[in-house]
Amino acid sequence: MKFKIEFDIPKKNHEAINYGDTLLSIGSCFSNDIGQKLLNAKFDVISNPLGVLYDPLSIFKILKDCLHNIAPSPILINDLYVSFALHSEIRAVTKDDFNSMCLRKMDLTRDYLKKAKWLIITPGTAYSYRHLTSNELVANCHKIPQREFRKELLNTQLILDAFESLYLSIKEINPALQCLFTVSPVRHLKDGLNENTQSKAILHLATHEIVTRFKDCHYFPSYEIMIDELRDYRFYKSDMIHPNELAIDYIWERFLSTYFSEHTLSIYELWGDLSKEMMHKPFNPHSIEHQKFIRKTLKKLADFPKNVNVNNEIEDLKKMLLG
Repeated sequence: MKFKIEFDIPKKNHEAINYGDTLLSIGSCFSNDIGQKLLNAKFDVISNPLGVLYDPLSIFKILKDCLHNIAPSPILINDLYVSFALHSEIRAVTKDDFNSMCLRKMDLTRDYLKKAKWLIITPGTAYSYRHLTSNELVANCHKIPQREFRKELLNTQLILDAFESLYLSIKEINPALQCLFTVSPVRHLKDGLNENTQSKAILHLATHEIVTRFKDCHYFPSYEIMIDELRDYRFYKSDMIHPNELAIDYIWERFLSTYFSEHTLSIYELWGDLSKEMMHKPFNPHSIEHQKFIRKTLKKLADFPKNVNVNNEIEDLKKMLLG
């Protein structure tokens, strides 16, 4: 007897994610979840260095601005400088501090775009807001009164054109980059149930067009896994909107079984076992037994595959050695 819909996701043997690859994850809050999982697995990855972004046009625009050194314009709201192009977590008390922060984060993003093997893009909604005074689409309204904006539903052609422009710019500096799209499984219920469905449908249509047109662009079905395989509110946080830890872990397992090669999976499992050992808290850190454990663990780290950076762990353990 079956109690859920199950579907196969083809193994990506020729587009595998491997240790030694550099990754940049950007988009909705779910992109932070995936990025954190990759970081915990010892991949070279950064997630949303310029804050969470939800609609695809805002995501594509900030990446292109990073490539061309176009800094976001600061505005003063409630005694803090922010930008319509960025999330409110990117803020500062002075304009100079805001500009310096943005430049550092944009430089970091551009450096990763230049060297990354994978760019993971996770749009959450096809809705955007147009600032009536400037007539510009914004990434975040920063709680300014709604009367100053007009809500707009993006169309697939607009999204496709914006991505193509970004794609051409990226390929000039990093021809080997692979783009991996996944629609965020977080539902934007503030838009309304029907409106959320329309929004997600547009994101699916747009990403389908992108992966059909560009051979180095791919799609992973996070949204479909959440809606079909995990169709139960026990997989949601208390807000009944965001996937909980159990759901994120399940989607992560499906992700790594799809995009990790057998060799990468073996290293991932090896690291999982070793990291659990290092989480052990000794009753007496100065005991002979614990000192033996530290030396044994240091030997395992020294023998670990060289394309996995464990230097911080080695340094931390060395500080615990006596004599």
